[in-house]
Amino acid sequence: MRLRHVGPLTLFAAGLLALLPRAASAEGLTAEEALARAAAKNPTLKAAILDTEAAAQGVEAEEGARDPIFSASVTGSYTESSSSGSTGAAGLPNTKALATKAALRYTTDIGTSLELGTSADASWMTSQAASLRNEPSYSALAYVSARQPLLRGAGTDSQLSARDQAVTSANAADLTQQATASDTARAVLAAYWELWYAEQALGVQKAALVTATQQLEDARTRQSELGTASKADVLQFESSLASIEVSLAQAETQRTTRALELGRLLGMEPQSAYGLEAESDLPSFGRVASASTLAARAEEQSPELAALRANLEATRVRVAAAEDSDQPRLDLFVTGSAGMLWADQADAGIGLSGGRPAFTVTGGIELELPIGGGRYSGDAARARTQLSAAETRYQERELAVATQVGTLQETARVAESQVALAKESSRIAAELAEAERQRLILGTTTSADVVRAEQTSREAELRSLRARVDAIKTNYELEHLTGSLLSRFRAVFSTRAS
Repeated sequence: MRLRHVGPLTLFAAGLLALLPRAASAEGLTAEEALARAAAKNPTLKAAILDTEAAAQGVEAEEGARDPIFSASVTGSYTESSSSGSTGAAGLPNTKALATKAALRYTTDIGTSLELGTSADASWMTSQAASLRNEPSYSALAYVSARQPLLRGAGTDSQLSARDQAVTSANAADLTQQATASDTARAVLAAYWELWYAEQALGVQKAALVTATQQLEDARTRQSELGTASKADVLQFESSLASIEVSLAQAETQRTTRALELGRLLGMEPQSAYGLEAESDLPSFGRVASASTLAARAEEQSPELAALRANLEATRVRVAAAEDSDQPRLDLFVTGSAGMLWADQADAGIGLSGGRPAFTVTGGIELELPIGGGRYSGDAARARTQLSAAETRYQERELAVATQVGTLQETARVAESQVALAKESSRIAAELAEAERQRLILGTTTSADVVRAEQTSREAELRSLRARVDAIKTNYELEHLTGSLLSRFRAVFSTRAS
């Protein structure tokens, strides 16, 4: 008959399980809760979000750089003649002046630099010579000037280049953030289900320890009291128990390692991550799409490829700017002004010199041509080479993603049948182990056969768990590459971090 009493070895096994190193306080998480915490605390994602914010601020800066600029100044001066003393004894005048200026500057989208301004001056001459008058004189001037680039800096493409670079960089940063968010979700989900597997494996080993302890007690009882078991039977169960204890310690270490890895992705300190536990049920997936469908979806929606395309566009804009800088500078400029001068006339008071304003127009062409090509030709050549390198890297990565999608599609397709086969194999192995235990009670089998059957059952159960977790990770990896992972968890995974 089967012996059911609880002996000291059973109590020892229970005590050993209680003494295994565990976290001070367990914290159960669902997969969705883990994703939400990663969205708020994952350092890599937070850095990507800050990069996106910095790029958006760069766009604002470039847009603000084209705002009109107003400038104003007030200047005072005192000039003393070299041959006159502090009293002007030599009769030469000392001059005092006050000058003011205000101007508004603006550059149009085609590169025309405009400046509209006014200036006003007042000056006094002081001297003891009777022949010199000391009355102040005043002047006022209004002017407008324009400078139009004809080569370097001409046209909207050149003038808006800095803004376009900022916009494309901001778009690239935003798409990179989305790619980082998707990859973070993939990594968190993989770590979460690895922790789930480690916990299930630990449970399998704990159950095996209790069973092996009870079997060893039964064998010792049957040897010492009933005489129906041999010393070899006892040693067989002792060996099995020792092996299970080693496996249990390894499983506990593996569970702790997986908890720490998940905690790292969630932005948690190690001492807080020890207690993490996976509480979600296994997710279900529909039938995997065809390889061609997934490849087309990846080309259109892959967040990684989208970010690379945006970076390519930013590089093209930089090449256009570098090629513009490589041109000679040829500017057409013109300035027109109207000025007036007032002087204190002894007979008629303050009067306008000449009776009317004086007009001035100045214009010309200015050429700047570096001797030997300068640095700009080298900058342009470097930018074109960098663009070629970026295009080559994109082609390589596009091919790699397509290949990876094809491989994962085949893996996911095969995993559907592997999960079912592993589950059936585990069921059969468990029934066989139970049958061997019943035969041992009847005396029609040996303890070695029982130990082998139980070990086979444990291995089959672990393979079944492993197959299910691998299938989950493969499906999530496919969703990440094809751009649908964030859509699946849109309700719980925010791409904004605190």
